[in-house]
Amino acid sequence: MSNSVDCDIGMIAESLAGRDKGRFFVILEVLDDKYVLVADGRLRRVDKPKKKQLKHLKVKPVAIPIIKEKLASGDKLYDYEIRSHLTSLGYNIK
Repeated sequence: MSNSVDCDIGMIAESLAGRDKGRFFVILEVLDDKYVLVADGRLRRVDKPKKKQLKHLKVKPVAIPIIKEKLASGDKLYDYEIRSHLTSLGYNIK
């Protein structure tokens, strides 16, 4: 299950394993070459993101520039922003 897409903050990823399988998340932080922190704004909120292995994620070649800019500059990111961007891009939140 290797990803052909490099991951970066603000990118969308689909969970391939675990009880959250099939859910879409936004990558909030890249911890190392194996782990990232993700949130979806509903089940996993920004203040308590999920640590996920990259091998359990399918990273989409889509990034949300507004979220990426906020995370890079250190501005506060709200859960509703993640939810609204995922919904507007067609990634349904179950």
